[in-house]
Amino acid sequence: MVTNLMETYKKYVGVFLKDFTKMFFEDEYVEEFSTEYIEAYIDSRYYNMGEKKERYFYTTVFASLMARRESLKREYGKKYTPILDKILNMYQFVFYVDGLRNMPDMEEFVTLLCTKRLENFGLSETKNLNKKFIRLIKGFFQFKENFLNSFQSENFALNIQKYPLIDNAYKVELEYDFEFSYVYSKKIIEEVYNTGIVNEDKNIIAYTLLTVECIRDINNCNFDKKYLISFANTLFKKKNKLNQSLRIFYNVAIQDKIILKIQYEDFVIYKEEICALIGDGFRFAIILDESFKVNLLELRKLDIFEYILVPKEGKTAEKVQELEKRINNIVIYDF
Repeated sequence: MVTNLMETYKKYVGVFLKDFTKMFFEDEYVEEFSTEYIEAYIDSRYYNMGEKKERYFYTTVFASLMARRESLKREYGKKYTPILDKILNMYQFVFYVDGLRNMPDMEEFVTLLCTKRLENFGLSETKNLNKKFIRLIKGFFQFKENFLNSFQSENFALNIQKYPLIDNAYKVELEYDFEFSYVYSKKIIEEVYNTGIVNEDKNIIAYTLLTVECIRDINNCNFDKKYLISFANTLFKKKNKLNQSLRIFYNVAIQDKIILKIQYEDFVIYKEEICALIGDGFRFAIILDESFKVNLLELRKLDIFEYILVPKEGKTAEKVQELEKRINNIVIYDF
């Protein structure tokens, strides 16, 4: 069964945040408040939700946590203000652990954390707490490293190249490294690789590797990069396999970064299915060829696509260039 990778990653982060909060507060730990803060943190940290006016991303995340604190104060009353303030302030340590700020030497960091816990939070001293925090944090680091590296393959890799002159847009292709019998020509191998069931299965591999790349971006606080990757049109006739392929990155944060490329002729045939997927949050780029009748009316019918890809040369490119400033799409002259 195909796993939704971002949901798996996010779930583990939530478990870590809960364990960190419980270890920090011990007897003063409040499950309900902890859960609320974890939700607010993940929404802002990994989904880039909330106000984005701050210069440093960690201050944006902290602003989202403050907003959740104020909401909880209104709901539960002033009686719980002290513990709500303490949990909020604890997250300034989380920023270092989760890569929002650069952590100094870990042992020095944990020593400072435990000292501040006593002096600034008024919490009781616990034997060997330093060692427990170090073990917890190292486990979190190890999870991240294992997760981001566990999908690497000797046979497959992504070729990611930036589109010239287009901000934050990258072309993605799946490369393979297999030994084939000499009786097969390169042309035949490419045809098999890019058609039918092989092409569909290749999508699953590509989407898995690309989703991990997106999680790596998000982990590094980079939400701007967009990846344009091919989509197998035969999947529209195989609902179960289509759902299996797309389940990998069925997540708001990942869907914002992955753009599926389709041919215009496929859009004509499968318009209803594509519009439904767009309604579910998936994003598409449309590829125009010389058969497309370029005029302003036809181009504006493509407003649901953020990107339009056209040939680098030829009549289609010339006509699109004339109208480019009058449409809402980002035009990429690609092939």
